Amino acid sequence: MLGYVTVDKNELKVREWDVYQGYYCGMCKSISRRVGQLPRMVLSFDCVFLALILESLSENAEQISKEHCIMHHLEKKPVVFGSEALDYAADVMVILAYHKFRDDWQDEQKISALAGRMALALAYGRIKGCRPKVCAAVEDGLNRLSAMEKEQCAMIDLVCDVFGEILAALFSGYRFSCSTEDKAVEESFQTRERILEHLGRHVGRWIYVIDALDDMEKDRESGAYNPLLLRKDGLVGIEDMLYNELAEITKAYDLLEIKKNQGILENILFIGLRGQTDRILAERMKEHE
Repeated sequence: MLGYVTVDKNELKVREWDVYQGYYCGMCKSISRRVGQLPRMVLSFDCVFLALILESLSENAEQISKEHCIMHHLEKKPVVFGSEALDYAADVMVILAYHKFRDDWQDEQKISALAGRMALALAYGRIKGCRPKVCAAVEDGLNRLSAMEKEQCAMIDLVCDVFGEILAALFSGYRFSCSTEDKAVEESFQTRERILEHLGRHVGRWIYVIDALDDMEKDRESGAYNPLLLRKDGLVGIEDMLYNELAEITKAYDLLEIKKNQGILENILFIGLRGQTDRILAERMKEHE
């Protein structure tokens, strides 16, 4: 998710940081175990939030062990394992990384992007076989984004909504285990999926806008597509737009029945996202004074 959906480590308790790292390392181990070693190169903290939000809806306590890995030979690190939600988030990370490499190759003909795409091709094929609907939603959304970029669409609200739909599909694409035929329970699961869809949509919209805002000067120099550079009214309304997205994210989160790791999740949502928004807005507004 482009490096914006992360914690503020200074505001976490020691145990919370260990759990957060445990999910990160657990995703790395999950990728290695299920789709091979090469995809581990795309590991980032972004999809940890997805794993945390999905797993937080389960009452089962995390299974955490201390293990060595390729990067940490001497010191053992906490690793979360045995979580289907974590496996799903790990797959999502590979899906997004594969398409990022694909787009960079198509747009800029970067050799590094071609190498990354080829390295992830086998893993992506395996994941697509297991999660065809999720992959299809991502592919469809990215194709629509690509068409908008070619048309030089200046309507930021329309463009970010397509990326929001991609994240909505990713957040709601996980299927929670349900061993009962009780209609009330089934309806509860459907409600949960709708809330996650809403949450994902507005996280996606926020990510697209904050990324476009953050990259304005770089894109201006390179000539890369950025809808904010095409607007006649500049950054008018962008601040309100970003804070409205944060408000919608908060509304959706408040509707979820969080059963664990509330401190970590609220650190990401209320400190991490808000901090990123305040920082990037301040930088851009200062440049445009």
